[in-house]
Amino acid sequence: MAKRRLTQRQQRQISTNKSQKATQANADAHNGIVITHHGKELIVRNDDGETINCQLRQNLGTIVCGDRVVFEYIDSTIDPKTAVVIACTERENILLKSGFASKAKAVAANIDQVIVVCSLVPRPNSYLIDRYLVAAENLPAKPIIVINKIDLLDEENEHVVNDINAIYDTIGYRVLETSATKITGLDELQSMLVDSTSILVGLSGVGKSSLVKDLLPDIDIRIGEISEASKEGKHTTTVSTLYSLPTGGQLIDSPGVRDFSPISLDKEQILNGFIELKPYRGKCKFANCSHTNEPGCAITEALEKGEVSLQRVNSFRKMLESSEE
Repeated sequence: MAKRRLTQRQQRQISTNKSQKATQANADAHNGIVITHHGKELIVRNDDGETINCQLRQNLGTIVCGDRVVFEYIDSTIDPKTAVVIACTERENILLKSGFASKAKAVAANIDQVIVVCSLVPRPNSYLIDRYLVAAENLPAKPIIVINKIDLLDEENEHVVNDINAIYDTIGYRVLETSATKITGLDELQSMLVDSTSILVGLSGVGKSSLVKDLLPDIDIRIGEISEASKEGKHTTTVSTLYSLPTGGQLIDSPGVRDFSPISLDKEQILNGFIELKPYRGKCKFANCSHTNEPGCAITEALEKGEVSLQRVNSFRKMLESSEE
């Protein structure tokens, strides 16, 4: 009998139950969620909404933004309160990217939605979008594509928006056009974030921070609370930071990147990340088909028939090639 797959809500409830059991076993323990970190210090929000500066107990491994943790106060009589994280509950998923020397670097954990933000300036990089989509599909998390700075739309770049919609909307991805300047598409985006933990990802300069400011009117106050808890003079988006949304749900603001590569994906995982190519799985003439130049490749035949996008197939093949290096 096949193992029943749990919904995200069920997985979250199981994780919460485990955390509650750990807390009940220790009267001095409290539950919280990691909202950001500064070096070896974690900033945790407890169940009462308070922001707590926490140290990390040794041998717990890497703890990241979005992790649900159990902590004990070192001294609750001082202000700000300080504590130590003693346990991390099991993750539903974790978003990893290739870091320095190709080592895995954690971005955030327990994600329901990945909001891939691109913009008219700088121009979208379709291969980067595809890599984020592959990472999201393998978490698994729901991907959403946002074309920001739509107020800069003109005759010269109109084709950019049309191309993105033609490629991604056609295969079933939600594509949303936004502008923080013109307040376009923000209500729709906000409605898509309700009751979910979503992360904003994308290149530096695409306007993620502007979107966050419009979605979180009191963000300056919240940043001040984080800075006070961490004893830092200021806060910039150099690490992922989690905020509670006034309409329900949580939003993680991740640092802008110059590039992104998902880590340690094999051939099957890469194929799983290209949702429109999955129907051709197992239909190639040869079982070990590399989907490049072999005769009888089902994906190549689909491309020749116009059933799939050349841009997407090129991204798929490029990711396969990179995974073999």
